[in-house]
Amino acid sequence: MYNGSDAYFLAVVIGYFVGSIPTAYWVAQHAQQTDIRTIGEGNVGARNVFHVVSHRWGVVTFLGDFLKGVVVAVIYRNQPSWLFFTAGFALFLGHAWPVWLKFTGGKGVSTVGGFAATLTPLSTILGAAVAGPVWLVTRRFIPTLVSIIVVALALAPVFDISWQYLVVIVVLFICTGLKRLIDEPRMRQIEASSGWERVGGIAKPK
Repeated sequence: MYNGSDAYFLAVVIGYFVGSIPTAYWVAQHAQQTDIRTIGEGNVGARNVFHVVSHRWGVVTFLGDFLKGVVVAVIYRNQPSWLFFTAGFALFLGHAWPVWLKFTGGKGVSTVGGFAATLTPLSTILGAAVAGPVWLVTRRFIPTLVSIIVVALALAPVFDISWQYLVVIVVLFICTGLKRLIDEPRMRQIEASSGWERVGGIAKPK
């Protein structure tokens, strides 16, 4: 890596570019020739694809977004914490406001999740083990994903993750929540026009 401003600039470019890859948009275009920004809840993310395109393509979208976070974390996990945070925050910004989609992106939960899981693999595996029963009981995407996040973060200190990295991860997940609040007015408009039921989703898997 370069030093100083060069390293900072490179982290921003790499993080933003990888984050801005519009997985959900591409998947919906490929599978259904539709613009994911205008259907369902209007979110450019795995949950929307999961409900309005198909469960299978929703999983593909999740894995693609998750992998974006893994890639950036692998590149920067051995760099100074400030550089790691810069790349992680740029990753989130790229996913949330991708230039390719006129700055209409997703929340970033899956992408930040991949970024976090690279640093906390054991606690993430335990979180996934807990998420299995949650899915069986609720059959809902968000509670399942939240259960993974909560368990993984709660157990992360047990596996000796540094507090600096843990703070970075927590801040990034808070950013995903703030992005949801920012997107709320647009999502409600799209839900109203599509008749989307937020809790369970109305589209039938194909």
